[in-house]
Amino acid sequence: MQRYDRGKAVSYARTWALHRNPAFGNFSGLGGDCANFASQCLWAGWNRRMASQWYYRSMDDRTPSWSGVKFLRRWLLEAGRAEICDLGEAEAGDVIFLWNGSRYYHTLVVLRPGGDPLVAAHTHDALNRPVSDYGPVAREALHVL
Repeated sequence: MQRYDRGKAVSYARTWALHRNPAFGNFSGLGGDCANFASQCLWAGWNRRMASQWYYRSMDDRTPSWSGVKFLRRWLLEAGRAEICDLGEAEAGDVIFLWNGSRYYHTLVVLRPGGDPLVAAHTHDALNRPVSDYGPVAREALHVL
């Protein structure tokens, strides 16, 4: 498995958190762009290598794991690309999934770790937003391997 470059993932997140990379589609009007953005950050950290079960070629040629919150989470865990960790143990470049009691609905990218990590996200674009700002929802951190 290729080494994950956290610095590149975070740099990509900081560059594109408040903008859209024209090389990728925008899913904001299609249920949300957060998983697409998180996938782009992961893609940058893995030096632009994609897997057969996780890729984006176009809006019409992509895997559900690229652009869907629950599918991205499932792929990361089942493919052995990430493991669940405590929120306080998440590192820069890791991802956090928000759970509303019935489904995973949002994906965040960790920019600065800590007890209340600062994150970046799309849909409701965010840069350096404390994860606590997302309110009283369950948070699951995935440590990218």
